[in-house]
Amino acid sequence: MSADVLQLWHKRKRAFTTEILPYIKYMSRSGFPAFLSLIGIVSIIQYINLIKNVPENFPIEFIGALVLTPLISYNPLRTWLKEADTIFLMPMEHRLNSYIKQSHIRSLRNGFIYLLIVTLLYWPLYRQTDAYQPIVFIAVLILLKTVNHVMAWKERQLVWSMNRNIMRLFRWLLMCMLLFGWLLSSRWGMLCLTVIVLAMLVTLYRVTTKQHFPWERLIAEERITIRRLYSFFSWFIDVRVGPPIVKQRKYLSWIIPFVPYKKQYTFVYLHLITFVRTEIGGICIRLLILGGLVNYLVATGNGMDGWGTVISYILFGMIITLQIGSLRKVHRYAIWKDIFPMQLKLQQQQIITIDRLLSYMMLIVLLVTTIPMWGGHFLQVVVMILFALLYPIVRAFNMKRKLEKEVDDLD
Repeated sequence: MSADVLQLWHKRKRAFTTEILPYIKYMSRSGFPAFLSLIGIVSIIQYINLIKNVPENFPIEFIGALVLTPLISYNPLRTWLKEADTIFLMPMEHRLNSYIKQSHIRSLRNGFIYLLIVTLLYWPLYRQTDAYQPIVFIAVLILLKTVNHVMAWKERQLVWSMNRNIMRLFRWLLMCMLLFGWLLSSRWGMLCLTVIVLAMLVTLYRVTTKQHFPWERLIAEERITIRRLYSFFSWFIDVRVGPPIVKQRKYLSWIIPFVPYKKQYTFVYLHLITFVRTEIGGICIRLLILGGLVNYLVATGNGMDGWGTVISYILFGMIITLQIGSLRKVHRYAIWKDIFPMQLKLQQQQIITIDRLLSYMMLIVLLVTTIPMWGGHFLQVVVMILFALLYPIVRAFNMKRKLEKEVDDLD
């Protein structure tokens, strides 16, 4: 029976790989890998310049904790489970230990690979810290990664989602604190603190109410992962669609009431809500945070006399606005939008309007993160401001042509 369960796991993995392989081919032909390579080359050049001339009082320890914490704490688990499994596989739940074990092995293997790559990149900076102890630090990373993987599984077994979110946030904060402490000092005091923190976490997870096999949580994670993947592929080609995952996102929903309650803003309102409450908005916010952090670090280092910041700003601006552009495809096949007493041309104008407004908002926020290099770099700042002002207009013009072409194809 164990062999049959493992065979089912590998069969589903192969089926998923076969399913997404055509989309990967389309993505590779789009020039996006070359675009990523360009970002990588620019980032490597900037990083080499930073290593050669590390500014005085540069927060090496803080950057290390900030970069390594997600790699330590985030432990995705691909199980390939489906909703129908609650009917066909649940009766044999007690025999699925080898199935879920294989998912754990895959997750840990990939997690250690990513951690190794980022640690090697961070190593030249780590060597310049006062707490440089290579063997001890590597052992601590392995220990924390393994413990966090176990804790992430325990979180999935929690019954209440509120408890799960609180425990996850608490664990991430503790891991960031421990990593920051180890980067500051490798003495016995940090070892004692680490043991105390891990013992406290183990005790805390033991006393909480848990499910033996969290079917609903695993299936939900699998559904979210697949949706995000297909959302990415939708940048390059039409993909299969499903019911959107809607989130309230109170930190963004305050924007919605600013849209006037008028006919000429109907689709602006619709697409703004779509942006705020679906995965598109979540992706853009994460990209904005990542881009803002990269821009700030590059601007602080003043790489390439400020032009490195310009390149970083333009690249992240294009990536974020590219994701915003996927809004026009979300409701493209919805029948109800054709019922609105509104001309198709007016609908298209409103789609272009919301794309331009969101692009301006994101580019302006991203521009603020480059403040550290504004002094003494007038030309570079002007280039970034011109990009922020003109690029959404260029996008609007291109989108108008695409929308008109789609209408002509339908006719």
